[in-house]
Amino acid sequence: MKNEFITLATLTYMRAQLLSARLEQKGIESFMTNVNRIKEGPGGVQVIINADDLERAMTVWEDFKSAYGKEKQEAIDFMRIARRILVPFDFTPHAENAAIYALQIASKMKADVQLLNVYFDPGITPFAQLESFTFTVSFDDIGREVEQETADNLKAFSEKLKKVLKQRKIRGVNVFYDLVKGSASPTILAYIREYKPGLVIMGTRGSELEGLRSFGSVTAKVMKKAKTPVLAVPKDYPAGNFKSPEKVLYATDLDQSDYWALSKLASFVKPFNSNIYCVHVSEEIEKHEEVYMHRMREFVTKTLGVKKLECGLLECLDPQLGLEDFIKEKKIDIVAMTTRHHSLISRFYTPSVTQKFLFQTTIPLLVFHALPPGDKK
Repeated sequence: MKNEFITLATLTYMRAQLLSARLEQKGIESFMTNVNRIKEGPGGVQVIINADDLERAMTVWEDFKSAYGKEKQEAIDFMRIARRILVPFDFTPHAENAAIYALQIASKMKADVQLLNVYFDPGITPFAQLESFTFTVSFDDIGREVEQETADNLKAFSEKLKKVLKQRKIRGVNVFYDLVKGSASPTILAYIREYKPGLVIMGTRGSELEGLRSFGSVTAKVMKKAKTPVLAVPKDYPAGNFKSPEKVLYATDLDQSDYWALSKLASFVKPFNSNIYCVHVSEEIEKHEEVYMHRMREFVTKTLGVKKLECGLLECLDPQLGLEDFIKEKKIDIVAMTTRHHSLISRFYTPSVTQKFLFQTTIPLLVFHALPPGDKK
């Protein structure tokens, strides 16, 4: 079924961003059109919603109109919160690489970077299998030592990032850090729900294991469950020589969640002026796939106002191999998809013993959460 979209309001770019962020805080999906316009009125930025959400959206809109108009700084501060970037950090090389990458993205988005370390708590580890031994150990003392050492190391790394900002003359970006006891993926997911970042950037270890720090599995779990977009940066991606993503591939599974994901992707690539390639790989192209792709192209170009877009259908028995060839041919900088494309995401994190794909090792992967049909929460 084709989604029915309606315009909730036409505003300046900043006010449209603010309204869109407040709508999404209430679980109402929204996107903006004409993002290159700066004036209100017919030529302004339109905030678009699904017609089914109109009643709830009107409540937010009325509150927004009555609360706005006093302080421009309030809107600026709110948008900094909406754009902030969370970087789960465990001191591994791939986590450091992701943090450096996050600085570059933040510099374009004028966002803050929050490092999060989830550290091990020895007091919660069961020792039932060692009952025959006698221990004279204070887990409270060990816990305090672990926490202090972790905090010192995290502070030292945050200072390192600040030096990078200074050396590269990057302004408008702040670096903060926090540490929390617990198990990695559940704690990160809980922190995302509380902190509400605009983007999560995580490092992946590629196909290598580094001791017990299997961070790739944590990244996969966060991608699957987090409602915030998650950008995974492979360890072998040269974040130190970062260049703006000129070409972004959106791999579509021809699902209605594509509309919302593409609207978010368009906002993400706006500061980089990237080309978007929207591609679906199929064993045999069918008529309904052509119709769907045509509708989506119209949505992105006419409704979202995106000019730099190419859409296409590829016939290939192996979708991952098809995308691999496309990535190499077009020299893609970022691959994007939704959690609906679970088969490809799964293969991204469980590479074949004999086959290592390019975008498993050197191409960042941006994943958008796809709500189940009918879920408006």
